[in-house]
Amino acid sequence: MFAPLVQLGGGNLLPLAFLSMFLLVGLGVAAYGVANLRTYVQLKSMTPTDAHAVGSGLVEVEGEAAPGPRTLEAPFSGEECLAYEFEVERYHADDDGSNWQTKASGTRTVPFLVTDETGTVGVKPTEAGLSVDRDYRIVVGNDEQPPARVRAFLAREDDLDHDTASFDVAGISIGGDRHRFTERRLDPGESAYAAGRAEPTTAVDGESPTVVDANDGGRFGSLFGAPFVVADAGEGEAEWRHLKLGVGSLLFGALFSAIPLYVLSGALLG
Repeated sequence: MFAPLVQLGGGNLLPLAFLSMFLLVGLGVAAYGVANLRTYVQLKSMTPTDAHAVGSGLVEVEGEAAPGPRTLEAPFSGEECLAYEFEVERYHADDDGSNWQTKASGTRTVPFLVTDETGTVGVKPTEAGLSVDRDYRIVVGNDEQPPARVRAFLAREDDLDHDTASFDVAGISIGGDRHRFTERRLDPGESAYAAGRAEPTTAVDGESPTVVDANDGGRFGSLFGAPFVVADAGEGEAEWRHLKLGVGSLLFGALFSAIPLYVLSGALLG
């Protein structure tokens, strides 16, 4: 039923380009799933090391998160934390259905400590390696204003330190639509897990070694290079998150790619 839409000889190539775009998106999502499954396998092959025994090289540690030289103030709840992610979504509805669309998102982290009964190690988290669960969410109706703290955060975003944060909130207009504000955090005193490269010469608040990202940075570096994961959970939960994300992304990407791949192959071979 789709094949007549694609004409390769002197016909309309727009549907071909459209289907190719969908195919590339699907393959990209599937590749992201494979990368997360790879990280899961890497984490599964490792064993947590007691803090006092951490030396150098690839390690994983788990314990309790403790502040380093400074902490952060979470954007929507105002809670003291060591890392956070935020997301601003707008509710969109039309004839094709309704869904929440991400309009702004961001991540910020600071170095912190992980302690267990044997000692303390430093951790330097990155945006790419952070895995935190939801701690705060509020939905603001069409005729409502966000809480004062939310409005103040969005208003002052341009003044934040972009060397230690990445944000995208440009062009946000709150009025007239339902919006959802979500915050995920790693708080002092919570369970914490870190897998990465231990550097004996790097310290956090006087404590060394420190677990750092062995890659050049960026989300794809952590996914396709040596593992680097910082989570507000123990080892098992951190592994489960990557397994769940990997399987879900792989299945979605495969299904998303199936129809355009079938149509394109039929057009090229038929």
